[in-house]
Amino acid sequence: MNILKLEPDLHIFHVRKLFFEYLSWTNLIASSELNFSFDVNSYLEQDMAKLYQFAPPEGRLLLAEYDGKIAGCAGLRKVNAETAELKRVYVKPEFRRKGIARSLVKAIIQEACQIGYTKIRLDVPPFVKEAQSLYRSLGFQDIFPFAESEIPEIFHFLCAFMQLTIKPY
Repeated sequence: MNILKLEPDLHIFHVRKLFFEYLSWTNLIASSELNFSFDVNSYLEQDMAKLYQFAPPEGRLLLAEYDGKIAGCAGLRKVNAETAELKRVYVKPEFRRKGIARSLVKAIIQEACQIGYTKIRLDVPPFVKEAQSLYRSLGFQDIFPFAESEIPEIFHFLCAFMQLTIKPY
């Protein structure tokens, strides 16, 4: 497995496809478990228009390549001078249970350290128990909901909000 930094000219097609799969999967589960749905294509266009938030020097978008195929992604975006937010962690179903998400998150943590962030925040919907376990195993701790979260406020009570305190290099 290789972890790649986003090269827009090479990877934009893959990013669009991964984001679409992530949003479709999230919408499917949210609609069945929370009776909440959204327009996937509209959200995809919003995400693609805001792709700059994952760009260096303050952000990152990493891709996981497994057996020559793009298998997943993870993004990091600036919240403030000391805090970043982990976003769009997604691994395609056929590549799950191979340690790809763990590798992506560890690589994002290293990138955050190099940038100089001292905290990484994230939010996790209630139906992603495996992700919650992964984040806790990497040292993330529960916190109160934060303003930058995309989770609608009416669902905050269902979700996990977490933070990792790190030491920059």
